[in-house]
Amino acid sequence: MKPLRHILLLIAIITAVAAIAGPKGYRITVRLHNSSDTALLMAHYFGDKQYLDDTAYLSKQGAYIFSGAEPLKEGMYIIAGQNKNRYFDFFVAGSQQFELECDPNDVTGTMKVKGSDENKVFNDYILYLAGKQKAIEPLNKRLKELKPGSDSAATLNRQIESIDKEVKGYMSGLFSKYPDLLSVKFVKANNEPDISQYLKRPDGTTDSTRLFPVYKQHFFDNFDFSDPRLIYTPVFTSRIDRYLKNLVVPTSDSLQHAIDLLFDMASGSRETQKYLGWYLSLKYETSEIMGHDALFVYIVKNYLEPGKVEWYYPEVKDRVLKRANKLEPLLLGRQAPDLILLDTLNQPHSLNGVKARYTLLFFWESTCGHCKQEMPNVLKFYEEFHKKYDVEIYGVSGDTSMVKWKEYIRKNNMPWINVNGYLSLKGNYHDIYDIHSTPVMYLLDENKKILAKFLLSEQIGDLIRKREEALKK
Repeated sequence: MKPLRHILLLIAIITAVAAIAGPKGYRITVRLHNSSDTALLMAHYFGDKQYLDDTAYLSKQGAYIFSGAEPLKEGMYIIAGQNKNRYFDFFVAGSQQFELECDPNDVTGTMKVKGSDENKVFNDYILYLAGKQKAIEPLNKRLKELKPGSDSAATLNRQIESIDKEVKGYMSGLFSKYPDLLSVKFVKANNEPDISQYLKRPDGTTDSTRLFPVYKQHFFDNFDFSDPRLIYTPVFTSRIDRYLKNLVVPTSDSLQHAIDLLFDMASGSRETQKYLGWYLSLKYETSEIMGHDALFVYIVKNYLEPGKVEWYYPEVKDRVLKRANKLEPLLLGRQAPDLILLDTLNQPHSLNGVKARYTLLFFWESTCGHCKQEMPNVLKFYEEFHKKYDVEIYGVSGDTSMVKWKEYIRKNNMPWINVNGYLSLKGNYHDIYDIHSTPVMYLLDENKKILAKFLLSEQIGDLIRKREEALKK
């Protein structure tokens, strides 16, 4: 049996080590002046979404204390009132034991921070910018009232440039002094890169013709892809979306190249790559822009399926792979899968057997309200385009009642190839063409390659005209 003094010494050592290591969980105290809230909500950012973490109730000491045994994910958080009215954002990084105190009516001007350099530095930055903005607003207002090129306007411009230079100096100092703080990385990522040095000609003049390509090349200069904590701030997805939407030519090849570039820049962080794979695959899988499904398939087939990038949610792996495999044969430019269906006289008709410059593959049902609204437009489209542009329609009905199907065709005088989807010699058309609702249209060229899909007849008519004009040129 160990002597008592040894046991006491061991307890003392364990206690000392625990004290040095600090508390494991989180304890964030919030004090609000001039607030009637009896409870506050705390939520975190995850990309472009926010998720609730905790609720704190007003104590007798006038504080709201958020606490938990496990540490929070490092990132940007939100404090909101009991009616979900947002009060302010703050950062959780490093120590998770700190206090925030302010008046919700003037958060920046009244904020007091104890125990968190992250939030102290961030609030000082916000306060500094607010002061400079207040100083520059009257100068801009007076400048608008003056004649351009006048001495007074020149004086005001110099004052504005001086303030702007001072702000840039402050920012540069902030980035140099606190390079590892998440709040500073967030501020830096939100700031535009300084590309002036890259636009200089050898003679010192500025080459403005290179502004766009240089800006695009340096768009992520201030963004740290190696720090996955930025995923838990709103800057991550907003920056990615802005790059893909505004700086990349909206063609599959250009967007695929941009996606490759993003994965390459994120290669220093497995967590960042995982999030990027999940976010971009979901973005393009659910996009309503025609052709974006090809980008979803590209990401799955080139990064997720081969394991170059880990799955963010492994439990959805099978669903995503099945979805990509189903969409892959239906991408723009692919050979349309053949259908062999029976017409009203029980005669088989092959989609591939249709001889026409353009084939409109039209999925519809006589009981579908949207189909009934679109049918007059389809009839008009066929009348205008059938002979002029050699267009044929292969109309696939989802009706289970043959009587109602045939009656609808006669009543509406539908002169094209009419077949029923349930009288199939080549599989279920729902699965083959990813049909979950109607109407759905695919436009095929003379070789039965997919030119367009999920458009309506008027849009398809415009597309045929433009294609024909382009081919003539």
